[in-house]
Amino acid sequence: MTHKSLVLSSLLILLSSSFGQERGGTDPSVALPLLRQVLGTAHASGSIAYWGRCEALKPFPDFPALRYPSVYSGSPVEVLQRVFRPDPKMEVTQGTNGLIRMFETDVPRDFLDIKIRRVSFGAPEQSPDIFNGPNDALYAILSTPEVKAYRIAHKIGPFSESQYGSHGPASKQQVSGDLYDVTMMQALDYILQTFPGFWIYLNCQSNDGELGRYVHFGFYKTDMSPTDRSLKEKSK
Repeated sequence: MTHKSLVLSSLLILLSSSFGQERGGTDPSVALPLLRQVLGTAHASGSIAYWGRCEALKPFPDFPALRYPSVYSGSPVEVLQRVFRPDPKMEVTQGTNGLIRMFETDVPRDFLDIKIRRVSFGAPEQSPDIFNGPNDALYAILSTPEVKAYRIAHKIGPFSESQYGSHGPASKQQVSGDLYDVTMMQALDYILQTFPGFWIYLNCQSNDGELGRYVHFGFYKTDMSPTDRSLKEKSK
């Protein structure tokens, strides 16, 4: 492991020990390359559900406490268990479908269990400029009547889906087809069939007396960028 990786590992350990009872706090610029590296190298997809911070002037979304593992040998589940060792609430498992779940044991799963009658992702013949990428599929799920109604009924903010949708250049691939009578989790997993990667389900305590909590979703592909590949080489 290079000096740079050792410095990053020490920093993450110090950060995780300073969190105390406050959850989350890991900058996405640190967490994302590491998670993409582990999942991308294993050609695996999955999801992560956790408590974090939704504060002004803070990186958003933040990630749970984690650290660079001393060794990368073993299955992706074993590697990720070492990655999340600073977070005692985090469990890493792999289902029979091959998807890896990184779920904190006390994160509320009610939102993931919402039953959606129908969600349409668009037709395959549509131009990628019209319906493009995993974030558009995420927008389609969050815009369903069942999800919107549940958010309002249970006072779960934010109430706008404007933060989701296309980001960056048009994708050559797109999620298409309709799903019927599926849970929120099943709909999110459907995106992974087209775009290998992982989705996040971030919960935050609300300081607003009118809201119960904040919930944020995101999707990240595991196609390793040149920067991520460089990080992998340096960590050896």
